[in-house]
Amino acid sequence: MTVTGLFTWLGGGRTSAITDRHERAGYAVTGAVVLLFAGISGVVAALAAASAWPWWAATAVGIVVGALTGASARALATARPSGGPDRLGLLARFAVAVLAGGLLAELAAIVLFSGSVDRVLDEKAQRSLDSAPRVVAAQAELDRAKADRAALEQAIGMAQNDIDHALVIARCEFNPAPECPRTRITGVPGRGPEARTADAMLDDARKQLATAQARVDAADRRIDADRDALAAARTAAFDDTDRGLGARWQAMNDYTVHNALPLRILTIVAFVALALLPLVLRWWRGETSFDRHNAARTVHDRAERDADAAIAVKQAEVRTEAEILRAEQQLTATRLAVEADTAIDRERQRTRIIAAIGGIEIGITEPPRRPELPAAAEDRKESAMPDEVTPNLPAPVTVHSPAVAAPQAAPQSGGLELPLIGTVPFTDTAARLIRPLVPSFVANAIDTATHPLRTARQAFEEVEEITFTLRRTRKVTIDGQDTHPQAVGYQPQPGSPEIAHAQHVASTVVDAVPRYSSLPPTGAAGYGLPTGARRDELPGRQYPELPESDRRELPPGR
Repeated sequence: MTVTGLFTWLGGGRTSAITDRHERAGYAVTGAVVLLFAGISGVVAALAAASAWPWWAATAVGIVVGALTGASARALATARPSGGPDRLGLLARFAVAVLAGGLLAELAAIVLFSGSVDRVLDEKAQRSLDSAPRVVAAQAELDRAKADRAALEQAIGMAQNDIDHALVIARCEFNPAPECPRTRITGVPGRGPEARTADAMLDDARKQLATAQARVDAADRRIDADRDALAAARTAAFDDTDRGLGARWQAMNDYTVHNALPLRILTIVAFVALALLPLVLRWWRGETSFDRHNAARTVHDRAERDADAAIAVKQAEVRTEAEILRAEQQLTATRLAVEADTAIDRERQRTRIIAAIGGIEIGITEPPRRPELPAAAEDRKESAMPDEVTPNLPAPVTVHSPAVAAPQAAPQSGGLELPLIGTVPFTDTAARLIRPLVPSFVANAIDTATHPLRTARQAFEEVEEITFTLRRTRKVTIDGQDTHPQAVGYQPQPGSPEIAHAQHVASTVVDAVPRYSSLPPTGAAGYGLPTGARRDELPGRQYPELPESDRRELPPGR
């Protein structure tokens, strides 16, 4: 990057995007002002910090302050990407520039009035020495040493006086003279007891004087040491006086308020103007092609982002709705499948029970020895299944006439044949003889015992329609019993085609697909019912999907 390119970038532009030389020159001038402001700010901050901190710390502070002021100045010189008026942003930029200029002006005032600031700080330190804790302690120690020295001087003086007084008494006791004090001596010459006492007092006073004089040197040395300690404490307190940026700014403020206030105001104005200069140059430069290009690109990008966001939101809504519908569909399908399985299992078990019951003959079997009477044959013909067309059968079945069993010779027997006990001899004759002699209900019971039960088979078709187009036909066979005279019942022989066909129909869903049948398909003939038309499902219309309503409906009339 060239110097012009660097200045252009600092001025808020880009060399590759600016083709007009006039616009490029305007950006370069603004960049030069930004660089100048950053350099001055760094130097002022480093000099202000050097008066209180080490040189390496002051250098670091100067670099940081220069970078910050350069970044803020470039932000002031750069136009808004979207273009257009922005009063709030303009006020914010103006406030930032004024704040930066004011701070740098205060730092410059500290550097400019550094001598006066040091003098004011020294005066404050001198005034505060006597109140420093260490100085107060050293001064108290020195005062105590001086007091001890004064007490020692008094002790020496008192010892000297005692020596003089004892010497006078001792001399006067030994040799009284007219000038001797008469009240303190006996007046008897010679070395008597009083003379010896006076000599002892003189010796004691001399010893006290010698002791006091021996303590003089120690007291003097203590006083000298305390004076040195006091001086060191005062020096340390003076050196420990606060001389940081805060104290220097306070000292500068105290000095300039009373002595150099106009110069300080000029300094503030100059630095604020220097901080506002990049913003003023941008206003003078006006709107350039580079600014218009940036504004158009910003608007286009914002529109693209808004469109992408709207598309993403709509896609998310579509996915949400699709997932909800899919979940509801799965839930409905699962519910219908469970209901269908339950209905199928219920009907299958019901048809199996009916099929199992339909193959058992209930009642007392007729004696095989009795020949078939015409009336019994007619009753059996009447009680047989009617030859009517059942329209809802699953498929037409070829009618086969029931095979006529070959007449068998009636075995000779004289009693009734019971299913479990067997033939009881002469029971029929005894029943006929007792019948007139008993009440009617007993006669009816006896008549029932003598005449075997006649089994009547009636077949009807029951259709159950489920709204989800699953249709199931159920055929129920009911065996009725009455007490008419003896008739020959119809009981298919085990293993006959009729039994196989009945079991197949009873255990198979009528309208089910053949591959889902529970029993293998069989071609055995049925009960001789006539062939009906094939009806798979509702003939009117098809329902490929579930209906809207859950109501159960009957099939349309035919």
